[in-house]
Amino acid sequence: MEYILTAEEMRLADEFTSQKLHVPSNVLMERAALSLYEALKERDILKKNMRILILAGPGNNGADGIALARILAEGGFEAELIFPKGRDSLNESGRNQLEALLALDPKAEERTGSLLKGEEYDLVVDAIFGNALNRPLEGVYLEAVRSINDLHDKGAFVCAVDIPTGINATDGHVCGMAVSADLTVTFAFKKLGNVLYPGAGFCGEVVVKNIGITRRSLVKKPSCFALEPEDITLPERIRYSNKGTYGKVLLIAGSENMAGAAVLGALSSLKSGCGMVRVYTNEKNRVILQETVPEAIVSTYDETAPEAGLEDCFNWCDVVAMGPGLSRSNAASAIVKYVLMHTDLPVVADADALNIIADEPDILTSSNSDVVITPHVGEMSRLTGISKRDIADHLPETATDFAKSYNVTCVLKDARTVIAGSDGRICINLNGNSGMATAGSGDVLTGIIASLLAQGMDAFSASFMGCAIHGKAGDRASEKLSEAPVIARDIINEIR
Repeated sequence: MEYILTAEEMRLADEFTSQKLHVPSNVLMERAALSLYEALKERDILKKNMRILILAGPGNNGADGIALARILAEGGFEAELIFPKGRDSLNESGRNQLEALLALDPKAEERTGSLLKGEEYDLVVDAIFGNALNRPLEGVYLEAVRSINDLHDKGAFVCAVDIPTGINATDGHVCGMAVSADLTVTFAFKKLGNVLYPGAGFCGEVVVKNIGITRRSLVKKPSCFALEPEDITLPERIRYSNKGTYGKVLLIAGSENMAGAAVLGALSSLKSGCGMVRVYTNEKNRVILQETVPEAIVSTYDETAPEAGLEDCFNWCDVVAMGPGLSRSNAASAIVKYVLMHTDLPVVADADALNIIADEPDILTSSNSDVVITPHVGEMSRLTGISKRDIADHLPETATDFAKSYNVTCVLKDARTVIAGSDGRICINLNGNSGMATAGSGDVLTGIIASLLAQGMDAFSASFMGCAIHGKAGDRASEKLSEAPVIARDIINEIR
């Protein structure tokens, strides 16, 4: 597990390291510059006689860039330094780093200026602004960003220090314009702006380097985290077990002419390790389900009394998942409301179940179940009345507010899926790809989360692990097929 920090959390960690752990800020700066140099060397970016440009801003980010220029000089590389607002704008650390550079390499004075020249470079280092930027760029800084992007378009490799200039480190917003980087070397921890879109799209490859700010430096435990690749796994199996050991999923899915969602949900639940799946669906789906998922039990309902068979199902299962392909018919509405009001089993609500709940969201607070909701941005807009644009711009806040208000676990799906617990914890899922933007992908996720709940995970853990397994399977599918041809069944086939 890795923590993902806001700009303020990172500032406090930096301050704590210097003041309480007695690691001087100039030591942290030196290690940051060395980390940048190492990252460039590790990727074989530094070449003899290459043209290097470093743009250094007025704060510590700029000082890191100047320190990198000195380390490059020690390694036999010459870098041109540009200060967008002139060297008088440098803070004390920047001025000290510049003195050290000029003491080592007096000729660097000739390669130092305040205006960008109309020349081409092989490597450009963006050290203008770091995590503190929270307002639109303007003036010489806006021009500097525009110039960096022009050089990038001409073939220069662009490396950003901590976060590309123009990206808000706390929410990933673009402050008017942002540097488009090929590599971002960030220090100690990833920042939310490194992983949330649109900011993540400007970072290129993100590498985290240790500079002496560790978990001991955190003033309080950050609320936001992500799983690392080695953390993503299906629950362990035990030798002395049977199908009952791994739980039973009741999947309420499908309607007339919509059997596919039930098929995908059932298959993904079984592939994720639960012992048994029972599909509660429209009678017209029986034959399709029995032919495509013979491992599942099929129960059907009468449209005039759709709740009639649910109590028997509740007595049989360990978890209820509902919504995929269910429709918004009167029968579907009656089923969703009955489930929320008449069982205390864990419930996963997706797709049409969410659209039904949107008409009466307070029904969630009346439920005795641990409820997981899995809306995409459009469904979340219907649930909250907030515009899709505002939700997409504030994924963690929207998911957290809803989870706390309605005492649910919220899996808010977008290019980055945010999982929020009712206790304020937030997980951001970092894997997955555009190939998963395909019909039925959400039904697969619902099945995985339900399966993990049936196997004994709590709602929050099943949700973030389910998203990670889903994304990992999608990545495996895209590695085999490329992204465009991936369909939902390909994701299911890669669950392992």
